[in-house]
Amino acid sequence: TTPTTGIGGLFTVGGLANFPQGRLQKSWQFQDVVSYATGRHNFKVGADVRRVILNNTAAFDSKGTYTFSNLESFMNNTATSFAQALQTASFDAKQWQIFLFAQDDFRVTPDLVLNLGLRYEISDAPFGFFGATDAEVQVAMVPGPTKKDTNNWAPRVGFAWSPSGGSGLFGDGRTVVRGGYGIGYDVLFYNILTVNASNYPRVVVGQTFNVVDQYPAVLPTTGAAVFNPLATFVNSPEGMQNPMSHFYSFSVQREFFRDYVFEIGYTGSTGRHGINQLQANYAVLTPAQAETVRTTGNPASIPSVQARRLFPQYGQRVIIGSEDAYSKSQYHAGYVSLNKKFSHGLQFGASYTLSRLKSDNDESLGVAAITASSPQIPQDFANLGAEWSLSVFDRPHRFVANYVWEIPSFKSGILKQILGGWQLAGVTQFQSGQPFTVQTGIDTNGNGSGGDRPNVGTGTLDWDDGHREFTNNGAYTVPLGSNGRPLLYSLGNGNGLRNVERGVGFWNSDLSLLKRFDVSRYRLTLRVDALNVFNEDSFGNPVANMNSTDFGKNLNNWGNRSLTLSAKFSF
Repeated sequence: TTPTTGIGGLFTVGGLANFPQGRLQKSWQFQDVVSYATGRHNFKVGADVRRVILNNTAAFDSKGTYTFSNLESFMNNTATSFAQALQTASFDAKQWQIFLFAQDDFRVTPDLVLNLGLRYEISDAPFGFFGATDAEVQVAMVPGPTKKDTNNWAPRVGFAWSPSGGSGLFGDGRTVVRGGYGIGYDVLFYNILTVNASNYPRVVVGQTFNVVDQYPAVLPTTGAAVFNPLATFVNSPEGMQNPMSHFYSFSVQREFFRDYVFEIGYTGSTGRHGINQLQANYAVLTPAQAETVRTTGNPASIPSVQARRLFPQYGQRVIIGSEDAYSKSQYHAGYVSLNKKFSHGLQFGASYTLSRLKSDNDESLGVAAITASSPQIPQDFANLGAEWSLSVFDRPHRFVANYVWEIPSFKSGILKQILGGWQLAGVTQFQSGQPFTVQTGIDTNGNGSGGDRPNVGTGTLDWDDGHREFTNNGAYTVPLGSNGRPLLYSLGNGNGLRNVERGVGFWNSDLSLLKRFDVSRYRLTLRVDALNVFNEDSFGNPVANMNSTDFGKNLNNWGNRSLTLSAKFSF
């Protein structure tokens, strides 16, 4: 019953605002593939039809949600906002998902095969993703129901060429050149439907800004679903499209010494129509207003967030996905790999990838493991181009090796039972650290939202010897309040870039050692598996929130070694 209370830069008490939650899903699925081979063609056509029924319980803001910008505001009982839902955003959704494809594997010559395919996908938009159907609501900047996306055509084309004649690099049937291109889509449902379900008239969420001396009381709100243009709405656009990806690759693979396969290649993808979280009625902070806050040190010295919105007569309008401002991404990677087939008691593989992944949004719905490093929303809703930078998933260097070694021993006798039957196997991997964004942690640009970045200063970001924690010696600057923390509404849009800092890289080795005892038709296998056998630390990223007392510190559980012992008896 305690209101959810968020204290900026510190912690949340009273439980999370998006609980309680619950889901029960029922799925029926029909699949069938028909193949027909004739001459040099191998045709396939198939269908995958699904009926999904989702019973969803979501009681967001049902017990009241207070937001305080920092500890000082909490001690002074001056809340940035209070929200209270009058109903629960529960629903029973039904959706058809239909996937169809046709494909031809065409052997043009004995050495060349073409793969030609076409896929089509279509899914319902349950409840129109809760878009507004009332004209009174639609004129208040709330989009109507989302329409079904019907143009999800996905062509595929690929080839494999393995010249069998002649000799040299491209001869004797031991070299394969492959390439391909295709389009893929994602479905729209589940979480997007959940976050859109709290709108009027289903749910009324009363919201009040600049609440003084009221906490922890639950403020009075109307008891009926009465339209309030100042209420917050979360919607998707009417013409929302399914996220799509163009993917393409090219590689050359060569077998040599019969046991070894070497491959070098390129792979890439272009993501479009990704899900963004934007706002259509954000607040505007003028340079003069920011100067007033800096001069007085008082965020209440300027008009409120609501008064500074583009359309003050309406409340916050959150848009999940946008027809003209979808998220996008671009991935390029070159790789080499060497694999040895199992022979003479040894098998191994090793690969190295050099890549670059850029995007303008990495997570729109608030997964903390991502948004702690990369903002959930753009800093400036009027300048989405400023978000284009490294993705939080960018790992420019990645190396992986796997190996299995049957330790040589005697062929028979008691020494075979003692010294034979030993096997060592493992996986070793390295990858670059995760990018992250230094954020002010509060609404320093005054648009009524988050994702705010500081200015770049003339100083340095000084890391410790292990690249685990840092000290900000003027690398990033923001106006500070009397408590030494970032000052609300005091900066405007900072010129710091998104995801330009990077945490420490990651090493890990997992090993397995086993011993087999064979007697007649019986076998006893003893095994020990060691995860992170060398006890390497996995630091992750430090706290990048300038409004936190832990700014620059590393609070992650760095990881540890774990052992598993097992035995198996076969007969």
